[in-house]
Amino acid sequence: MTGNSGRYAGNPFSPLAVAITTDAVSEDPTIPTAAVSTAQDLLGEYLAAPTLAGAGNVLAVSGEHGTGKTHLGMRLVRVARAADPPANAMYLDVASDHFTGLYSRFIKRLGREGVRARVNDFYADVVADSLASGPTVDIAALVRERKIDPNKVVGGYQMMESALLRQVTERLVEELRSITDNQIYGTALTLLLRPGYDDAVWDWLNGSAPHAALVERGITNRIDDEVSALDAMGVFALLHGRKGRRFVLVVDEIDKILTGRTIEASVSKALQRLLQVFQQTGAFLVLSGLPEFRRALDDDVTERVGVTIQMPRLTPEDVAAFIDQAQRNEADLPTVEFQFPAVERMVRLVNGNPRQIIKLCHALYRTAVEQDRAVDTVMVEEEVEGQSDNATADEVGAAVRDLLDRANVPYAHGHYFGTRDSRADFWIETGPDSGFAILVVDSVFTGTVDELVTRLTAVREARATVEVVLVVANILDPDAAAELSTHLVDPPVRYDRRSFTRTLQPTLRSLATRFAGLGGTDSLAAIREWMVRIDMDNATTHQMVERLGREMDRRDEDTAAQLTTLRERVNIVNLASSVTDRDAEHTERRFPAPAAELFQEALETLDRLAHPDALFDDVFGRTEDSSDHYRRVTQLLNRVATPGVYEAAGTMSLLRRWIVSFSTATASWYVAEGWEAREPGPARSRFDALCRTYERVAETMPLGRIAPLVRLVAEGETDSRRLADRAVQERVTEFTDQFRALGARVRGTVLAELSPP
Repeated sequence: MTGNSGRYAGNPFSPLAVAITTDAVSEDPTIPTAAVSTAQDLLGEYLAAPTLAGAGNVLAVSGEHGTGKTHLGMRLVRVARAADPPANAMYLDVASDHFTGLYSRFIKRLGREGVRARVNDFYADVVADSLASGPTVDIAALVRERKIDPNKVVGGYQMMESALLRQVTERLVEELRSITDNQIYGTALTLLLRPGYDDAVWDWLNGSAPHAALVERGITNRIDDEVSALDAMGVFALLHGRKGRRFVLVVDEIDKILTGRTIEASVSKALQRLLQVFQQTGAFLVLSGLPEFRRALDDDVTERVGVTIQMPRLTPEDVAAFIDQAQRNEADLPTVEFQFPAVERMVRLVNGNPRQIIKLCHALYRTAVEQDRAVDTVMVEEEVEGQSDNATADEVGAAVRDLLDRANVPYAHGHYFGTRDSRADFWIETGPDSGFAILVVDSVFTGTVDELVTRLTAVREARATVEVVLVVANILDPDAAAELSTHLVDPPVRYDRRSFTRTLQPTLRSLATRFAGLGGTDSLAAIREWMVRIDMDNATTHQMVERLGREMDRRDEDTAAQLTTLRERVNIVNLASSVTDRDAEHTERRFPAPAAELFQEALETLDRLAHPDALFDDVFGRTEDSSDHYRRVTQLLNRVATPGVYEAAGTMSLLRRWIVSFSTATASWYVAEGWEAREPGPARSRFDALCRTYERVAETMPLGRIAPLVRLVAEGETDSRRLADRAVQERVTEFTDQFRALGARVRGTVLAELSPP
C-alpha cells in the first residue's frame, strides 16, 4: 500500500500531536468525551441566550500534559466563530510567567483597528444622541445601527467634534467605573480617535512610557505591572461585550502564571475583578491549564469560576472512534486496520494520554502501510518501546541522585548485597540491619515481571528490614504493575521530566514515616528534615527562579552579543519587504507579523535556554589576579569540561540555523507565491512540503543533548546546583515542545493570514 497525500505527509494522524490553533486548517477529529460535551453545551447555552444579562461565565479546564486542553479550547473558539451571528472569539496561549506578558499578547491580538472600532461605537452613540430629534432622526438611527460612518455625519452637519469627544470620554469613564476609578483609560481611548495621537496611545496601551502629549493630559502611569495589566484586560473585555456582542476568550496554559509562586494579594484582587467583569458583561472566559492552577487560586477568585472540567484519559472505545474518524477524513489515503486488542493495549501502555496516543497512531499507521499489515498488539509494543524521545535509565538515575544530594542523605550508588541479582541503584541505610533501596529500570512489561521480582526478592532478603522503591524510566504496563503490587508496598514511580520531584516526594515521605519507629539514624532524620524544608521553601525557590529568569532576559537584551540575534530577528520580519521592494507588482505581499513572531519566539526561547556568552565575558573581562578570580575561572573550565557540553553547543548552533533557514524559506515562498495558496493547488502543496520537511527535522533532532549546556549556564548564573537542576528540566522541556510544534504552528498561521476575512 502507498499514499502520498493528506495533511501529514500521507498520514491521517499528526506526528507531533500538536493542537491546531487556526481556523485556516481543518481541525483533527474531536472525541466526544463527557468533558468535551460539557464544555460545548455550556458554550452553546451562552451563544443561544436571548440576552447577555446573567449569561457571562468563567470555565476552568484542567488536565495533565497532552490530555487535549488546547484542542478543546480551539474547538470552543471555532464553534463561537461559526455561530449565527458570529461571536468575537480569541485564543491566547500563555508565553510568560506573569500577567503583563499575557496582556501584551492580548492587546496585540485585539489590534489597533479593533480597539479603535470599539471606541468608535461610543462615538457613534454620542453622535446619534445629538441627532435624535428633529429632521435628523432618521440619520441618527442609521448612525446608531452603524450603517453610516459617524465621522462623515459630523463633517457633513458641521457638528462640534471637540464637544462630542468630551462626551465620549465621559461615557467611557462612567462605563469603566466598575473596573477602575482611574480616568486615564477614558482619556486615552478617546485620543485614539484623534489624528496625530493614535501612535502615542497605542504605544502606551502596549506598555510603553506615556509620550509628552499624554502626560499633558494626565496619563502618567505605565501598564507595566500585573495589576495594571489585569485591569487593562478588564477594560477591553468590557468594551468588547457591549451592545449584545458575544465575546469568547480562551486562555491556555494559565498554570505558567499561577503556579510555582505566591500570588500577591493585589494581583489576586485584580484577577478577581477581571473574572467579575467577564461575568457581568456577558462574556465567556475559559482558563485552561495543569491541575495545580486551580489550587493556586484563593477562595475569592475560585468563587468566580463557574464550572471546572477535568480532561479525562481516553478509553479504547474513544480511541477506536478517533482512528475511524481520522481515516474517513482522509479518504484518499490507504485505510489501515487497527485491531481492537491493539487499541486496548495502546491505551493501557500510555494510560489513555491523548497526545501519546495520536503520536503512536501516526507511527503505527506508517509502519502498517510500509509493511502492508494490520496494527496488532506486537506492533504496538514494539513501537511504544522504541519511542526515540524516551528517557534513559542514566537520566533517571541522575535525577534520583540529585534529589538525595539535595537532601544531604548519605547513600550508596550501585550497591550489591552479595549476589548478582541484588543490585540496588541507591541504598539508604536506616539502621544496623535496615534501610530502603531505590531500583531504576527502563520499562516494565508482563514479560519482564518475573526477572524483576527475582531482583526485588534478592534485595529485600539482604537485610532484616528493607523497603523498595521502583522507579520506571519509560513504559509501565498496567498489567505488569498489577502483578508487582504484591511485591511492593508503594506503587512504582513513573518518571516524568516535568513532575518527577513532585511524584517521588510522597513515596520517600511514606518510607521515612514507616521507618520512624526504628529511629537513631542520621539518614532518616535527614530525609524527614528535607521533606519539611521542601514543603516550606518550595514557593520561595520558584519565585527565585522566576526573578532570575526575568533578570537574565533583561540583561541579555543589553549585551553586545545580542546584536547578532537581533539582526536575525529583524531579517525574519523584514525579509519579505526587502524581496518585494524589487518587484513593485507584489509590494502588498509582506510576510505576516504573526508568523514572524513565531520564529522570533523560538529564537528567544533558545537564548533563554543557553546563552553562555556572559560566562566567558566575565572570565576575560576581569584583569585582577586574585584567588577569587582564579577560583571562578577554574570552576568554569571544569564545567566546560563536563561531558556533552561541546556537543550541546554544536547542537544549539544547528538548532538556530534550522529555525532561521525555515523562516527564510517560508518568507521567500510567501512573497513568491503565497497569494496563490489561498486555495488548494500547487503553491499550497509546495508550502505543505516545506513544513513537512521541517517536521522531519524536528522529529530527528537530538534535543535532549542540549541539557549539558543549559545546566552550565544555569549553574554559572546562580552558583547553585539545586536551582540549575530545576531550570534545566523546565527550559529543555519548554524549548522541545516549541521547536517540535513550530512547523504546524507556522503552517496554520500563514494559511490563516491568507484566508479571506
